[in-house]
Amino acid sequence: MTVQVINPVTTKGQLAPFADSKALAYCKALSQALLTEPPAREHSDLMALGFWLRPANIERMLTPYKELKLRPLGHVFHAAPGNVDSLFVYSGILSVLCGNLNTIRLSDRAGGSAQVLCEVVQGLTAEHPEVSARFQIIRSPRDACELIQLQQQVDGRVLWGSDEGIQALRQRTIPAHARELTFANKLSFAVIDIDAVLQATPKELEQLASKFARDNLTFAQQACSSAKVVIWHGNLFNKEKAQDVFWLALSAFLTSEQGQGKYPLTESEHYRALNNAQDMVMSGLASQVKTCGGYIRMAVDSLHHALLGEHQGCGLFAELHTDKLNDLHSQLTPQHQTMSYWGLIENDVMDWLATCLVGVDRAVPIGNALDFNEVWDGVDLIRAFSRVVV
Repeated sequence: MTVQVINPVTTKGQLAPFADSKALAYCKALSQALLTEPPAREHSDLMALGFWLRPANIERMLTPYKELKLRPLGHVFHAAPGNVDSLFVYSGILSVLCGNLNTIRLSDRAGGSAQVLCEVVQGLTAEHPEVSARFQIIRSPRDACELIQLQQQVDGRVLWGSDEGIQALRQRTIPAHARELTFANKLSFAVIDIDAVLQATPKELEQLASKFARDNLTFAQQACSSAKVVIWHGNLFNKEKAQDVFWLALSAFLTSEQGQGKYPLTESEHYRALNNAQDMVMSGLASQVKTCGGYIRMAVDSLHHALLGEHQGCGLFAELHTDKLNDLHSQLTPQHQTMSYWGLIENDVMDWLATCLVGVDRAVPIGNALDFNEVWDGVDLIRAFSRVVV
């Protein structure tokens, strides 16, 4: 067969009410399996997914929507991303909770955690056949005839990937009434306050380094919400001193018992980052390349739009300075997604975010950049996967 179904079931999938009991039970079972089965526990993204699927978190997330008269959208096709293996489950599960039928095509680049996840999902099929029938995971070529025909009959389509990949997928026809959500290339950045770093205790610096590594090295910066740019906020005179303190703390953490081996970058990724930095220096986008253990730093003068297409991650961090957040307004574009921050006052950040009419869909403390939310890239996924009956 051209299309391989990962979790085949004999039960025919049917639409269901919003947050029906069977879907909630499935989420609980999937959470427990991910948090307890040894193969899953070896992958940090699967542990995060298992934590997100806990009944308490699902209940917290769904409560604001229960007063709305939500109905299923219908059949939703998801083209999974290749950069974060488990990301497709978040949107897929939200669509299941909205009562939809879902067909999810795995990326050809899906890695080790995706395989473990598929095995866990397969293990739940016999106990949860009805929900499994609404959460079908498949492997197939992008241009498979069956896949093209399926998309001609769906009620919604979710496309994750590069700008070029999404434009290619958009060539496949869907019905005129079908909704389409796209999650394309994004550039995220971290803002660190200079004075806060210089005033931090060794313990606070260690915690900052741990959280920064989690956000940005878990997937070698391939997650759209991982920072590829570090913005130093505050007194320019003290910037270099704060940089030295921070990067030394990060190096110390990565070689410590707590961090050693937890965020490995392959030799290939390191050379890719180095070549990437050199290319950007030659093109005039960056300067002052410095190698620091397993990661590379380079100086830039703005959140230049070209960074979105040129910066390949893999432990490469661009750095720039700003006196105040308002100076970033003119640099922001719709492609800027997540701002993670440390040492800034939350209310000040939220007040600034309210003035950003273009760019930045979310602002979170460093350490929370990879946390998935029902509102992603400015889209309320629960509403997008539902019809509101009035």
